[in-house]
Amino acid sequence: MKQRTIQNKIRLYSISIMAVVLLLTAVMTALYSRSSNRKRVFSELEQIAYQKNLEFQANLNSQIILALQMAKSPVVIDYFLDPEDENLAEQAKKEIAAYQESFLGRTSFWISSKDLKFYSDLRYSYTLNPDNPDDYWYNMTMKETEVYNFNINYNKELGKTLLWLNVIVRDVKDNPIGIVGTGIPLSGFINDMYRNLPDGIQMYLYNNSLEVTGARDQSVIAEKAPVMKFLPSLKAEEALTDKLVHLSRQGEFVINPIKVIGWNLVLYVPERVGDYFSFEIFIVGIILDAVSLCIIFIFTVILYKLMGQTVKHLDTTKLKANDQVELMDQVNATINENVDYLEQFGQLIDHQINQIATSVDNTTELMNDLEAMNVLRKDSIESTNDLAESSQIGTSHIAHITSKIEEMNECTNRLTSANNLIASITSKTNLLAMNASIEASHAGEQGKGFAVVAKEIRALAEKSRAQQQDVSRAIADINSMVKDMVQYSETAKESFDQIVANTERVQNNFQNMSNKLESEASLVQTISANLQNVSSSNQKINLNFAEMKQSNKMVSNEISKAVVSSDELLVITDELLTTIRGEETSQKL
Repeated sequence: MKQRTIQNKIRLYSISIMAVVLLLTAVMTALYSRSSNRKRVFSELEQIAYQKNLEFQANLNSQIILALQMAKSPVVIDYFLDPEDENLAEQAKKEIAAYQESFLGRTSFWISSKDLKFYSDLRYSYTLNPDNPDDYWYNMTMKETEVYNFNINYNKELGKTLLWLNVIVRDVKDNPIGIVGTGIPLSGFINDMYRNLPDGIQMYLYNNSLEVTGARDQSVIAEKAPVMKFLPSLKAEEALTDKLVHLSRQGEFVINPIKVIGWNLVLYVPERVGDYFSFEIFIVGIILDAVSLCIIFIFTVILYKLMGQTVKHLDTTKLKANDQVELMDQVNATINENVDYLEQFGQLIDHQINQIATSVDNTTELMNDLEAMNVLRKDSIESTNDLAESSQIGTSHIAHITSKIEEMNECTNRLTSANNLIASITSKTNLLAMNASIEASHAGEQGKGFAVVAKEIRALAEKSRAQQQDVSRAIADINSMVKDMVQYSETAKESFDQIVANTERVQNNFQNMSNKLESEASLVQTISANLQNVSSSNQKINLNFAEMKQSNKMVSNEISKAVVSSDELLVITDELLTTIRGEETSQKL
């Protein structure tokens, strides 16, 4: 079964990431372009709003200053106090005519609260009726205004729609005595505001009732239409504000209050599809795309190099794993040989135990002979020949004991050789464990299984070393005992030789011989006890070697498992290499 290679996956992922980066860059470029355009439009609208506000207030302030000066003129005040005085009327008309020439609309009006006669452009127009709804502005100005106010209305008598500036005239006691003012023609005033307005920007003036008070189309003002009629996306609660407001809703709004007259100036630029695209930002987006693609390309190249290095490391790991498998096979074979050696050594120990048991029996027999010699001691006086014969028998037994002791000494030498063999096995096992640990550390993560086996082998080696030391001490004890037995046997042999040589003096030295026999009996008992101790030590050695045999079998089993795990690891390594290289996995190690 062919598998999709990691290289192909990386190519696919790289292409996908590139496509996503291009898409995200396009979206982000469009969004940033829109945001940047909004900021630019808002800044432009804000600047225009301040400029138009200043233009409006500058023109308006000049008219307000003139109207206030006219209202504070002593001639006008005297005339309003006595409008029937023709002399005062003539002087006042001249004064007002001079101000009229300075007004933008070249128009003026006044009305005195004494006669309620309304004059416009220096001529009498009509007598005002405060109760007439069309003349609401009079009561509003006289009763609710401190200095001046504005109103827009269509004057039927004058046939004009004007922005009226109404200024209160007060006497020396600050009592309102009439109104003077001027009418600012909206057409010229608004045209001045629209003269330098950029194309694509809509501008409206409206009052607190949301009625349009300024527009390109002058007929809109006469209709008193609400500003929402022309700007549907603008909400009523947002339209009234006492500070500059920026809104984004189907376009960009900037609302700037004209506080001096209680109006608001709104500028609006509708949203366009082109706002999402900016050549400069588009160039930046292309640069970002190029940089991103370069980064992705470099990352892909680096990833390919890293994968090549990974493949090399996997190949190296595979070779080391094969070496480890071979090493573990050698260790397993060595341990199996150790098990065979231990079985042979166990048989040798059993043979030694049997020989020691025979020696114990011989020692028991020797004790019986000594007892017989004690009986013969009683008869020795009667028969010297019997004493000589008994002496010969004793010599023979001593020679036999010496032979047995030499055999036992040979056995202990073989035990020493076997113990040295165990020490050599333990050293080799420890060396193999150290080599396995080193190879496992070189293998990294793949060598953790070998490290566990190496740890178990090292533990077994330490246990074998401890048991070998116990055996060494036991063998040393046996050697010491054998040396004592040899010494004691030589002493007995010398004694019996003296008995044979000095048979004639037996009677004279009988008492001395009796004492020596008692000493020999004690010595034989000591030899018997020592032989029993040697037998017990050999039994312990046999048990220890049985445990070592079992431990070696366990280690052999663990090594076999480790070999199986190593084989599985090699199979996984082959599969991983196949996945990376794109080859078919057709065989396992």
